[in-house]
Amino acid sequence: MKNKFTLFILSIGFGITGYAQVGIGTDDPQATLDVNGNVKIRTTPEVTSLTSDHYILVKDQSASGDNEISQISSSYFTAATAYAAESDGGWSLLNLGISGTNWNRLNLSSGDTTIGDPTHFVNGTYTAPSSGVYVVNYEFQLEAGVDITLLGNKRLGLIKNGVVIEDKVFDGVRVALGPLNIATIPVTSTNINKMVILEAGDTLTFAVETGGINLGLLTDNKVSLYVYKVAN
Repeated sequence: MKNKFTLFILSIGFGITGYAQVGIGTDDPQATLDVNGNVKIRTTPEVTSLTSDHYILVKDQSASGDNEISQISSSYFTAATAYAAESDGGWSLLNLGISGTNWNRLNLSSGDTTIGDPTHFVNGTYTAPSSGVYVVNYEFQLEAGVDITLLGNKRLGLIKNGVVIEDKVFDGVRVALGPLNIATIPVTSTNINKMVILEAGDTLTFAVETGGINLGLLTDNKVSLYVYKVAN
C-alpha cells in the first residue's frame, strides 16, 4: 500500500510539472497561469519608498495584450527625470557656435542644482534620461530691472539637438505720447514655459541670444530652470 501511495503522489507531481499552463475559471488557459475571475490578495508587505528595484503591475486590455499582466518600472513615477537649477549673480555664458547668431548657453555648475541628478545637466544642456513628454520652464529675473535699450531684441531660447524650438524676446512696456516715447518700464523678468517631446539622449540647451552684448556684466540677476517628465 505504501508503494502505491508514493507512486500516486509522484504521478500527480509529474502531471503538474509537465502541464505548462494552468487555468482557473477557464478550460483554455492562454498563459502559465490564466485566471478568469477576480483576484484577492489579503496581505502584502508595505513599501515606504520607491527605488529602481520596484515595479508596478498593470493590466493590458489591448487586443494584443489580451488582459495580460505587465510591469512598469517605478522610476516612471519618481523624480528620476526631474531636474532644477538656479543661479544668483552674474551669468557665465558659452558660445554655441551657431552660424550667424550670438546664441550662448548658460554655464551652470553642479553646485547650482537644486533638484535631481546634476550629471543630466552640463554646461547649460539637459540630456533626457528617457523618452517622453517633458515640461520645461526657463526664467530670467533682473532684481533691479534693466532699461529696454540694453536688452531690446535680446532673446531667451530653448535649443533641441542644436535647433532653436522656442525663443522669447526681452521687452518692456513703452509709454508714448503721439510719436514720442516718454518712458520705458524696465525689464524685470522673462520666461519660457513649454512642453517638449524628447527621446532618450536628446539634448535641450538653455540659451540666450545676446546680440553681441556681454550680458555677463549684469550681476544683479537670477536664472532658474526646471525640467520634468509628465508622460511617455
